[in-house]
Amino acid sequence: MELIAASVGTRVTADFDSFYVAEYPNVYRAARAWTGEEQSALDATQEAFARAFARWRRLRDEEWRGGWVMTTALNICRKKPARAASGTIPKQEGDPYERVDITAALQKLSERQRTAAVLFYIGDLPLGAVAQLMDLSEGAVKSHLNRARQSMRSYLEVEDE
Repeated sequence: MELIAASVGTRVTADFDSFYVAEYPNVYRAARAWTGEEQSALDATQEAFARAFARWRRLRDEEWRGGWVMTTALNICRKKPARAASGTIPKQEGDPYERVDITAALQKLSERQRTAAVLFYIGDLPLGAVAQLMDLSEGAVKSHLNRARQSMRSYLEVEDE
């Protein structure tokens, strides 16, 4: 009996390990875009995966488990005190397009616009999954994405020098 329990535990851990390896980059990238700060993004990502591990027996067979972890990380980011964006994109003197700071522009969006944009564009989640995770209709998510694109376009305009 102990051998069966141990093998099931090992299989569950192996399932989680492969899930973690596959999803970590997307979750971290989304948290980093949300916060604009490396350490806060790392903390939120780790905490979200710890919560997923605690619920893994319920989550492991769900199609939306990656989105759940990403949304959990963003929720953790929301609850932490905001820090100023730290200029996460390297800025170079020559090319004006290299001086654009997407993270700072994301910080200027409303919370719903930023959530939709991060989940859809950075997290690479399908529209239906974003709608489900945000508890909105697909039309509402499309509207938030459209407004986010318009705002980002104005924030990221680069003047010809």
